[in-house]
Amino acid sequence: MTPKQQIHRIILSASLLLFCILSVWQCTPSSSEKARKNQSPYLNHAENVAYIGSEQCAACHPKHYETFMQTGMGQSFYFATPQKSKARFGEHALVYDTLNNMYYKPYFKGDSMYIKEFRLAGKDTVHQFDLPIQYIIGSGQHTNSHIYSVNGYLYQAPVTFYTQEGIWDVAPGFTAAASARFDRIIGSECMNCHNSHPMLRAGSENKFHQVPLGIGCERCHGPGALHQKEKLAGNIINTSQYIDYTIVNPRKLPRHLQMNVCQRCHAQGVSVLQAEKDFLDFKPGMPLEDVMDIYLPQYSGAQTQFIMASHAERLAKSACYKNSEMTCITCHNPHVSVKQTSAEHFNTKCTQCHASNTENFCTASESERQQQNNNCFACHMPMSTAIDIPHVKIHDHFIRQPITVAQRQEVEQFIGLQCVNNANPSDLSKAKAYLDFYEKFNPSQKELVDTAIIYIQKLSISEQTPLWVHAYYLQNKWDRVVEKSKHLLPEKTQDAWTAYRIGQAYYNTNNATTALVWFERAIEILPLQLDFLTKKGATLAKLNKWNEAKIVFEEVLKENPQHVAALSNLGFVLLNLGDIDEARTYYEKALQIRPDYTMAQLNLAAWYILQRQNEKALPHLKNVLEKDPNNLQAKMMLRQLQGI
Repeated sequence: MTPKQQIHRIILSASLLLFCILSVWQCTPSSSEKARKNQSPYLNHAENVAYIGSEQCAACHPKHYETFMQTGMGQSFYFATPQKSKARFGEHALVYDTLNNMYYKPYFKGDSMYIKEFRLAGKDTVHQFDLPIQYIIGSGQHTNSHIYSVNGYLYQAPVTFYTQEGIWDVAPGFTAAASARFDRIIGSECMNCHNSHPMLRAGSENKFHQVPLGIGCERCHGPGALHQKEKLAGNIINTSQYIDYTIVNPRKLPRHLQMNVCQRCHAQGVSVLQAEKDFLDFKPGMPLEDVMDIYLPQYSGAQTQFIMASHAERLAKSACYKNSEMTCITCHNPHVSVKQTSAEHFNTKCTQCHASNTENFCTASESERQQQNNNCFACHMPMSTAIDIPHVKIHDHFIRQPITVAQRQEVEQFIGLQCVNNANPSDLSKAKAYLDFYEKFNPSQKELVDTAIIYIQKLSISEQTPLWVHAYYLQNKWDRVVEKSKHLLPEKTQDAWTAYRIGQAYYNTNNATTALVWFERAIEILPLQLDFLTKKGATLAKLNKWNEAKIVFEEVLKENPQHVAALSNLGFVLLNLGDIDEARTYYEKALQIRPDYTMAQLNLAAWYILQRQNEKALPHLKNVLEKDPNNLQAKMMLRQLQGI
């Protein structure tokens, strides 16, 4: 064999080997394991491949870009402008929050949007606060919610416009006291499904360097810098015959990985990150379970209850899905809005499978079919309400025979959480899921913590401890938190929230010195978590380290001048430093933003008592007791005023 023949043979062998590797990856269950070992064939999975933005993609793919930008994904996030908003404004654009006894009035002043919060006593306005809105989140197909920014920290405003019913109401979840008003942070998890690739500031949970506008091409195709470079260099792949591994085409992925692309955002529930992973770590073509486990609540009976963004999970329940190779893109073209997709398109997808053997495949009567315009999805994917978002109806993607009236009347009970993207989640993952579901979505269902404890008990001691801390923290069992964490060293603790929870337990059991050590550790990990900083300042004040506390609260207010707890606490520190008039100023600033903030009310009442202005202290104490009749501090101060 000549040297030239030997070279040709080596090249041929290498080519065949590569072909076999790619074929196995595409056709066998081992794809997950190979990707898990960083053997993905997609070259844009490499860490050094950058994201370039959808506008760069548009240069070569203008038609796809233009139609995609009209989809719900393309319009998912934008500046709050009159052009973007789908809401109705005017005198009827008014929301009353019964929980907080507050009215909200959304309005535009020129091109700038505001939400006015106010309270009435009779016909008098006794509180008013105007909040500037920077962003609208949601395409407007179902809702427009509203985001405000304070120095890059993002928060959700308390009212949403519900497009289908054309009404304003409180935002989803804002009926719970823990989520009321202006305190709900918008973090990486939220932004990652309503945005392309937001740049979160290191050490923060909700402060962003940069916020893109809408979901972009690279959310489904992966980072595009390498693909762009190769195409501009003239390296063109005939994609009708071969896969271009410089970019991900979801249609070419194995079914499991193709569904993972959609599940990332259309199976929203409780997301439990794998160790040392972040929400931005997932790239299309990767197994989603390598980055996170996603849990959704399951119900007995007719199974009609579901979370709005659970399309992928509902589809997977369907016999159509189980008995075929269908995926989301069997019916949906992600580049085209469903509003611009005809009913005939979806009906055709149904008849391609179900009309193959018989002409009269539909058993409904002609009159029933005409009532639904002969649309298969109207009966088999009925418009249904979601359990997490009011005033919204969507097509239930659980494709099945129509539910009878009797089935709908069955009592449906919560039976547990199911991991929808990983058939074998760990006990550690399950324990975290139940604790998170309890804390974020259902704090009234105490049994969720009990279920979490069942899984915690199956873990190793090192895995158990932070979860015991979390569980007892949620139950306000501060002594148990202290007991479970005694063997931990702050400097060895890597989770900021575990450190914070331990600090809170020591603070609440009157060990401020140890609490301070744990709060400082939490801040080392997340230095821009403003509530952590505020708690550190409060602990310093408890230790009578007034000047140090003052520095901490000023740092918080430099980051966010509207941080109510820092305003009230700084007033208390200034009072103890002898700056009496300035202390009152900070109490009043806090109450201008949050008129029912208990500590500011108590602090201001105490200030008036010190100034012998008892008549001015009385309304603040009554206000506290109206909201919290068992507040001991307010009761004691009121008795002092009344001379009891």
